[in-house]
Amino acid sequence: MKRNVFGAAIIVGGLVLYTGVAGFAGNPTPASAKSAVSDCAKAVVLADPTPLSSEARTEATALNAETTAALAEITAEANSNVDEAVAESTDEDGAKDAAALNAQLTEVVADACKAIASLKAEYAAAMAELTAGAAEVEQPEVDKQDVEKQDVEKPETDKRDSESNHADERGSEREGND
Repeated sequence: MKRNVFGAAIIVGGLVLYTGVAGFAGNPTPASAKSAVSDCAKAVVLADPTPLSSEARTEATALNAETTAALAEITAEANSNVDEAVAESTDEDGAKDAAALNAQLTEVVADACKAIASLKAEYAAAMAELTAGAAEVEQPEVDKQDVEKQDVEKPETDKRDSESNHADERGSEREGND
């Protein structure tokens, strides 16, 4: 089950990456590059921890907070890289080659969307583990009824007696053959 969820998360992450970068193709501008990174980040949907047990809910809430912080960090880093690429293009000899700037912006978006897809896959795997762990813990225990077992004495059978007699006979035969 975990393997299927993890595989699905990777496929979804790949599709998000592909659609985010493919939708960005053409002549990217700094604003469209930032928008594309934002769109990739919006594809991450955090799960509601409410239905989980109290311990799992606490862990899921912490995981949601960490994932949100990581998304903000990835987005901020990508936006900074976009601004840096634009600043480099205008600092030097005036206008930088537009194709080189487009390639640089496309690379920034692709890297950011790839990092977001990876984060999304990790998040999905962690949530699947929490959900599976909560399902195992939350299974209700069935109260066993107190049922008195009746003491039943088993009568000794002839088989037990005959086996012990045969063993004695075998042992005596062996002694005599030595």
